[in-house]
Amino acid sequence: MKRIFAMFLSALLAASLLSGCGEKPLFGVSTEDDNSISITAVKAPDGSVGLGYLTVGERDEVVVESTIQGGQIRLRYMRGVLGSEDFPDEPTAESTITEGVMRITIEPGEYTVGVIAEGKLDGEARIYTEAIVQSLEDDLGYSPDDMAGVWAEKIAGRGNIEIRKGEAGDGYEVLITWGASAEETYVWTMTARAEGSNLLRYEDARHSILHFHEDGTDSEELVYENGTGSFSLNSAYELMWQDDVEDAGLDTVFVRAD
Repeated sequence: MKRIFAMFLSALLAASLLSGCGEKPLFGVSTEDDNSISITAVKAPDGSVGLGYLTVGERDEVVVESTIQGGQIRLRYMRGVLGSEDFPDEPTAESTITEGVMRITIEPGEYTVGVIAEGKLDGEARIYTEAIVQSLEDDLGYSPDDMAGVWAEKIAGRGNIEIRKGEAGDGYEVLITWGASAEETYVWTMTARAEGSNLLRYEDARHSILHFHEDGTDSEELVYENGTGSFSLNSAYELMWQDDVEDAGLDTVFVRAD
């Protein structure tokens, strides 16, 4: 029923765009039977909207394959079904679609996905879920507590990750600092939870840049909030950071520093 509703709404939106316009713009969003969302944009005006539905499993990640050009598409993942009594006012997660392949991690559950065009768009996109491949490091005998402590970036030592077990004992508080220059330090803070024996996953990262000025004062620039990602240990007992938003930890390992 919810798929039919989403397809009906998307058809109405597309029809409203097509009427009275010689260029026949189109912004179509439909939920498919294989638990995926298809998006088609043809000269779609900025602000075009649609709805889809997606079920995310316990060990799933969301994958987006896109040929969208001319701007981006914003996705708002709302837990539950539109119109239900407990439907939330704010999204559980947000992401954007540009051209290429993107992966994000969100909490398991049933989602109503708001699809919003930002720019005059052309192209297609498909959103679906895929099981996260079990890492070989899961069999190395580590526990989540083995990641608690202070870690330094292995090559230059300019980045540090501090992982502390939360006071309630059910999560980990994480602080990441990276000295970009004498004038700037990048900072990430997040709360991570254990998934399996060798994975800490987070969904609430706050990334900012501290600017240090010549007069001795400093200021903070917010880059983003509610970022997602994970931490794990490799076979050499080195910490690896998967940043889903900007790939900040790509090809970087951290060694124990405490």
